[in-house]
Amino acid sequence: MTEYLFANNAIGALNTAIGTGDTLLVLESGQGALFPNPSGGISAFRLIVFESPSQFEWMTCTFVSGDTLTVTRSPTPLSFNIGAEVHHRIDDVALENMLQKGIERTVTSDPDGSLAALYFGEEVYQSITGVWWKHTDALVWKEMNV
Repeated sequence: MTEYLFANNAIGALNTAIGTGDTLLVLESGQGALFPNPSGGISAFRLIVFESPSQFEWMTCTFVSGDTLTVTRSPTPLSFNIGAEVHHRIDDVALENMLQKGIERTVTSDPDGSLAALYFGEEVYQSITGVWWKHTDALVWKEMNV
């Protein structure tokens, strides 16, 4: 499951034009630092590139290196000119992939290495030992009552 990242006021502009097959967005100098920094193939953020109200495309950014964003394009990719605006925004894709937190799960055995989390940072209660566990990565859980 993808962990969606967020940042406030992350806005940039294309420093190079992109065609329909391009997956790298090169921003103007220094603007890459404004955006979230996905890592490990498990996190990403949503963005929109646009030149006008009728010329826009939603994309998913999976990697940032300096001012270059690696993106997954929409099913109908468009071309954009130098100067097209790039905005990090929350949208229905990010929201629909977020699970509602606060659902408590109870397990009877140690979840570390064996239990898939419902969301990053999930907490589960191990009823046999009375221990709480917190999800940290993949199948990794850390004991909280230590």
